Amino acid sequence: MKMHVVLISVVALAVTTTAAASTTSDCSSTTGRCSASTGHGSKLHSTESFERRRVQLPEKPNIIIVYGDDVGYGDLNGYGHPTSSTPNLDRMISEGMRLTQFYSAAPVCSPSRASLMTGRLYPRTGVYSGKPGTFNSTGLSVFSPFSNGGMNLSEITVAQMLKPLGYATGALGKWHLGIKTQYLPASRGFDSYFGVPMTQNECTSNVESNNKFGPCPTMHNNTVAVQPTDVLNIDAAYVDNIKEFMTVHREGPFFFYYASHHTHMPQFAAPGIRNTTMRGLFGDSLAELDWSVGQILDHIVELGIQNNTLVMFSADNGPELSDVDLGGEQGQLKCGKGTTYEGGVREPGIFWWPSVIEPGSISYALGSTLDLSVTAVSLAGGKPPQDRATDGFDLTPVLTGQSENGPRDHMLYYSGHILMAIRLHQYKAHFYTKGSHCRSTYHDQDCWDATGLQQHDPPLLFDVETDTKERFPLDVTQKEYSAVLAGIVQLKAEHGKGMTFAPGEMNMGGDEMNFPCCNPACTPRNACCACPKREASQHKATNAV
Repeated sequence: MKMHVVLISVVALAVTTTAAASTTSDCSSTTGRCSASTGHGSKLHSTESFERRRVQLPEKPNIIIVYGDDVGYGDLNGYGHPTSSTPNLDRMISEGMRLTQFYSAAPVCSPSRASLMTGRLYPRTGVYSGKPGTFNSTGLSVFSPFSNGGMNLSEITVAQMLKPLGYATGALGKWHLGIKTQYLPASRGFDSYFGVPMTQNECTSNVESNNKFGPCPTMHNNTVAVQPTDVLNIDAAYVDNIKEFMTVHREGPFFFYYASHHTHMPQFAAPGIRNTTMRGLFGDSLAELDWSVGQILDHIVELGIQNNTLVMFSADNGPELSDVDLGGEQGQLKCGKGTTYEGGVREPGIFWWPSVIEPGSISYALGSTLDLSVTAVSLAGGKPPQDRATDGFDLTPVLTGQSENGPRDHMLYYSGHILMAIRLHQYKAHFYTKGSHCRSTYHDQDCWDATGLQQHDPPLLFDVETDTKERFPLDVTQKEYSAVLAGIVQLKAEHGKGMTFAPGEMNMGGDEMNFPCCNPACTPRNACCACPKREASQHKATNAV
C-alpha cells in the first residue's frame, strides 16, 4: 500500500524548518544531542543502534483510539508510577510501542478533542472562547451541557475522512464537542454512537448528586436512550458496546473511538473494582479504565484480528492537581491540567499492533494527538482534506521502525486563543505562562489557579529533554541560546502568517433547553428529565449500520 506522509502544518513553516534541518551539522551522531548553535536546524534524537525495520503493512487496517480523561504523564505503571495498577496498558507497552515525548494538542478537554478529531490546531475549529488578538486572559474553557455552540460544522472529522475509504465508524463515551444534535457524533461521520456525551461532573447521577444540570443522559446516536444513567456501572455497558461493534465488523475495516470518563473528577469505579488498588479511589478509577483496555485487547485476539488492528492510547490533558490525591500525577514534569507547562500537555502515547510494531519498543520522537487522525487516514490509503491546513503528521514511519526521529520537529502550545509556547526539537520557549487547576497549597506557585497570565519578554527558554520540570531557564543573552530563540521566534512568525481562527464557538452562550432530555416537554426542566421504563436498556445498543 502506498503510504502518504503528511509533513506540513503550515507550508511556509515546514519549508523553513526542513530547509534549516538539511543544512545543520552540529548534531552528534553518537549522543543525538544538538548544540544550541544549530538554532532550529537541530535534530531531536539519535542513537547508534537504530536500525530500520522492514514490515509489510496490511491494507486498510482496523483502527481504535482509546482516550483517557485527565490522565497524567506519570499515572501509568509503564510510565513510572510505583503503585498504579495498569497491567493492560502495560501490556500494550510491552507488546507495542511507548512514546516518551507525546503531546495533547491542548491543556483542557474540548479543545484537545477537536484537534484529535480533525488533525488541526483547535483554534482553527472554533473550539475556544475569547477574542483572538486580546491578551487579558487565555479564554480557557470547555463546552457545557447548555452550550449553543460546538466544533465548527465546517470541520471534517476523522470518521468523515474514513467513511469514503470503506470504513465502518463507531464512537463511545464522552464527546464534549457540542451537545446539540448537529454537533453530536452521529452527525459528524460516526455510524453509531453510545454514551454519556458530557463529563460526569456536568450531570446528576449516582456518582455526582450536586450540580446545576439535569440527570446524566445515555445517548444512542442522537436520541436519549437512558436517563438517569447508572454512571457507576457505565464501563460494563461501554465494553459490551465496543465488543459488539468489533464482532459485527470483524471483517473490517472499522474505526472506533472510545472516550473514557476516567479519570476526570468525580472519581468512580464499579463495585467489583472499588478498593482494589493502592492509590485509593483515583487508582480504582484508573484501574477501571485499564480493565476496559484489557477487554478490548482480549476481544481483538478472540476475533483473530490482532494483526490487522492498530490500537492507540492517549489522554486529553494533564492531571487535575487541585484534586490532590483524587487527581493524577504528572511525573517528572511541571504543573498539570490547564497549563502549557509540560505537565499540562505531555501525555502517555501507546501504540499496539502485533504484526507491525516491534514489541517493547520505545520512541523518543515527538508526537501529538494531532497526529492520530492523520496517521489513521494515511494507513487507510487516504489523505486529509486538501482544502485546508492540516497540523498533524503521519506517525507510520515511527511505528514501523522506518524513522527514529519521525516527521514532527516542533509543537505549538495554545491555550484558549493565545499561542503560549513553542517547542522546536529539544528547546521550548514560553511567550506566556499561566497557572490553572491547582490550589495555593501546592509547592510550585507557577501552577496555582491564582497565578494569572504573564508575558515573558524575552521568552523563557528551556531544554525540555534535560530539564523536564522546566526549572532552569537558559540564558538567552548567550550567543548559542540567542540563536536557538531566534529560530523559534522565526518559526512563530511563519506560523502566524498562515494561522486562521474560526469564529469562537464558546462565545455563543448557552440555554438550559439544550440539555438532552428524554421527556423534553416536562417541567421543571431539567430536573424532571427521567425515563425509568428505558433504564433496563442501558446495556443494549445496536451497532447495525
